[in-house]
Amino acid sequence: QRPKPLDLSICPSSRVPAMGVAGLKLASWFLCTVMVDAFKLLDVGPPRTGTQTMHDAMKILGLKPLHTGYELSVRHALCGYLFGNGSLDDALAVFDGYDAAMDEPVMLMYEEIMAAFPEAKFLLTISDAESWFTNYVELAHLNDASWNSSEHKFWESFPANCTAMQSWGCKFLHPRSAEDKDTCLKNYDRHIKRVQDVIPPERLLVYNWSDGWSPLSHFLGSRIPEEQFPHEDIAKFYSEKKVAAKLGMSLGS
Repeated sequence: QRPKPLDLSICPSSRVPAMGVAGLKLASWFLCTVMVDAFKLLDVGPPRTGTQTMHDAMKILGLKPLHTGYELSVRHALCGYLFGNGSLDDALAVFDGYDAAMDEPVMLMYEEIMAAFPEAKFLLTISDAESWFTNYVELAHLNDASWNSSEHKFWESFPANCTAMQSWGCKFLHPRSAEDKDTCLKNYDRHIKRVQDVIPPERLLVYNWSDGWSPLSHFLGSRIPEEQFPHEDIAKFYSEKKVAAKLGMSLGS
């Protein structure tokens, strides 16, 4: 389910402002015409499906990717549009200077990206829903144990629907009921299905991590890199280090 209806008139196929196209503002037309050829790939997988690894892979392939877990400030415009009264113009402006993007909440904007960037392609990495949920629970508990008060306050400054897939009703920390988990998993599965229903198959790559560079490079029309395929989980790595440091300090005191 979309957080709000999508006005597909934002970028008409002609990409030229025409009389009678309701709601088409000059700024929207500028974004569609100037940025339309710049953006190439949106990873529509949710967080904890390999978005950090895909960020590194995109850099190796010569793209400039936006990971909204690394560039947190952009979430305000994206979440303002998706869940509040923010404008689509402001949300699309986030992509200026980037040619790929991934993570929450940008993975929910596939219809806007399809309309605004007709040449853009989409990537879906599928994880078993139960495994994904377990992975996220593990990270949530690591973060809860490792963050200091200022870090907790920082994350609490974002709208509730803008972090930890709360927009899907997910709760990865206790208290959590069986109904909460069921809601989260159903929305995960619903997203995976809807992405494949809505995005034309020629613009969507359903990617298996075990396949390495070949299908990804072919899909993007890029050379196959000589580098090894990356594997990255900075979020988990640093949380584990901070927990270990706290444990060491406690044992040493």
